[in-house]
Amino acid sequence: MLVLVMSLLIQGDVPALGPPNPRPAFECAEHVTDARARRACLNTLLREAETQLQAAHEQAREDASESDLDSGGMFHAAASLDEAQAVWTRYRDAECVRRGSLMFVSETSREEIILDCRIALDRARAAELLEH
Repeated sequence: MLVLVMSLLIQGDVPALGPPNPRPAFECAEHVTDARARRACLNTLLREAETQLQAAHEQAREDASESDLDSGGMFHAAASLDEAQAVWTRYRDAECVRRGSLMFVSETSREEIILDCRIALDRARAAELLEH
């Protein structure tokens, strides 16, 4: 777990100053000595992040569909959103695998890095969709 924490710090994903913004791996730090419990914690956080992302996407889709109605479908906002989300999902998956592949650690630790990344990016994307 120490390798995971240090790798996150080295990647610059943890802000040096400002309000606390814990990484998902830190949220599961109480399980630092229990790999099974740590993995279960990360998987729970991932399911929650995926649910939040789905809800945000549905809200953004409703907004986009309303925009399409207002414009007579001229700008294809809903279709553009769906395409952007599909491309973003492929980016997230590739980016998280990339981050995991940078670490010369065990397969389990790499998988935890990938889970941490997916949770963080899903949360950020959900917030982004709700902002715009």
